[in-house]
Amino acid sequence: MQINGLHLPPALTRAIGERRWRHPPVHVLRRVFRESPIRVQLYDLDAMHAANRGWLKEKDPAYFGRSDDKKPPGNIDPARSLLLGLLGPHMPFALDYRISSDRPRVLYLHSGGDQWITVAGDVEQLLARLQLDSLDSCAPARRVR
Repeated sequence: MQINGLHLPPALTRAIGERRWRHPPVHVLRRVFRESPIRVQLYDLDAMHAANRGWLKEKDPAYFGRSDDKKPPGNIDPARSLLLGLLGPHMPFALDYRISSDRPRVLYLHSGGDQWITVAGDVEQLLARLQLDSLDSCAPARRVR
């Protein structure tokens, strides 16, 4: 599957199809993104298509970040990235295809703005870190008596 000419990684399309791509617990999000999430959204395929149509047209430089050699990448290119969701208002996270078109890394826009930070080397790593990498990890907790 493609969005804006970029292929979604198979692990992500599987996770969406298996309904594993959903809001993980807040403590897990905090651990992975080092941010306090507010109104988290993990986009389904329809929302991904809609958000990324707008992403290609984005003009606000605050969303693009700036290159940072100390904490790379720092910036993002809308034409070489796909938005996956939001951690909160003005806090998107995305696939970045600039280094690899087969295994894009995962970045998020820091709440301070103007800084894209790497949170996972690829989607598989993100799914594992968010504990969304298997059907068992997404099953509702069972009560033990």
